[in-house]
Amino acid sequence: MATGDYTRVTRQARPLAAALYMLGACLCFAFNSVFVRYAAEDIHPFEVAFFRNFFAIGFVLLLVLPKDGLGVFKCERPGLLTLRAAINSASMLAWFFAVPLLPLADLTALGFTAPLWATLLAALVLGEQVRLRRWSATVIGFAGALLIIQPGFKDVTLPVYLVLFSSACWGVTVIVVRFMTGYERPNTILIYQCIMMSGFALLPALWFWSWPQPTTFIYLIVLGALSAGAHWCHVRAYSLQEVAALQPLDFSRLPIIALTAWWLFGEVAGLEIWAGAAIIFSAGLYISYREAQLEREGRRRR
Repeated sequence: MATGDYTRVTRQARPLAAALYMLGACLCFAFNSVFVRYAAEDIHPFEVAFFRNFFAIGFVLLLVLPKDGLGVFKCERPGLLTLRAAINSASMLAWFFAVPLLPLADLTALGFTAPLWATLLAALVLGEQVRLRRWSATVIGFAGALLIIQPGFKDVTLPVYLVLFSSACWGVTVIVVRFMTGYERPNTILIYQCIMMSGFALLPALWFWSWPQPTTFIYLIVLGALSAGAHWCHVRAYSLQEVAALQPLDFSRLPIIALTAWWLFGEVAGLEIWAGAAIIFSAGLYISYREAQLEREGRRRR
């Protein structure tokens, strides 16, 4: 249906397919951190970020060109695509810098603060009205983050701040992606993201440039494949189902990464990590469901 200068893309909800895509994205995102850590032993994390997106372009083109051809580059909202890529690049660079410096389970648990940051930023920056129940859930969620960080008992280091910043950026990108899937095809969002994020990541990478060793190139190519797979699944999941309905599945990242970190690096997540992650995630889950409920009520009144 035409609406103003653009065409609104109508999508049918497919809960099972969306759930499978979301689980696939969680699996790829979890192993992303593992290969970032391996690659960052040889080159700077900003370089890792650039190569990850550079190699992802090739994998994404293999996925989208057979179906969409060159038409995949036709977009309706180039400004939104650029905004999403810029914010996502900031999130990625902060996250990659923190990966070699923090236990992977801590990293993942603190990453669950994204919906909390989305609520906070929507109120402070966008002037969105946030009522008592969502504020309460946000405060409880951040209390879970404090349980993990334990300020006053453990040193709060730069990597912790970087992960919180990364999660705040990611909270914004989730909202932007969900909005864009109403106007852009998932493959269009995906290809522009990889191309634009490569450009954004190249600039800081040049300051720390050194050529990777052959083994590191293998890690970087795998990272590109994981990135393409993660975002391909992620965009499709949100195009087929509401964010609130998919949010519970996102918690699967923690057991995946905790088990992997124990197996590969001998890292054992403490009880405070699991407890804090459960609190953060429950608060974020409530916020997502509440936002979906308010959105449905708003549509009924229109």
